[in-house]
Amino acid sequence: MITVDAIKAAVAGYWRYTRQCPIIAFEAELRGERADILAVDQDRFLIETEVKVDMGDFRRDKEKLKHKRMTAVDGRYPVNYFYFAVPKQMANKVGYICDQLYPYAGVLGVSGNTNAEVDVYRKGKRLKEDRLTFLQISRMAKAQSATLCRLARDLSELRQRSSREQETR
Repeated sequence: MITVDAIKAAVAGYWRYTRQCPIIAFEAELRGERADILAVDQDRFLIETEVKVDMGDFRRDKEKLKHKRMTAVDGRYPVNYFYFAVPKQMANKVGYICDQLYPYAGVLGVSGNTNAEVDVYRKGKRLKEDRLTFLQISRMAKAQSATLCRLARDLSELRQRSSREQETR
């Protein structure tokens, strides 16, 4: 079974290298809720991607306020496109459910193999025409750098702990 982290890594690579989005953010705060992955494309459009690994997790998403606010006009960070990223074996079913529950949502299917391919099963519809301002992009980049520093620190601590455990064996 493919993990959430594997899907996030594959989707981040897709937005950055395949779609050439210059900014990618993980676990970002957006309008008071957490977004799994945010990407800013070259036109300054904001793309939000929510990762789901099973159908139960996907179905629970309809309870989130973000879907009620998705088409609302607010001056903060306008989401231009929204996608669900799921394992490929779920992608067709998720696409069908999106027809009824999330007509604006795109679906990305991610394979669980070592190369983790990403296929677009359903293209997201543009929600808004607003582009991010440079100030918004700057704030987003600053917030993401703090997240990356925290993750790097956590990784360093894990490596040190692993080294100590190997030395005691």
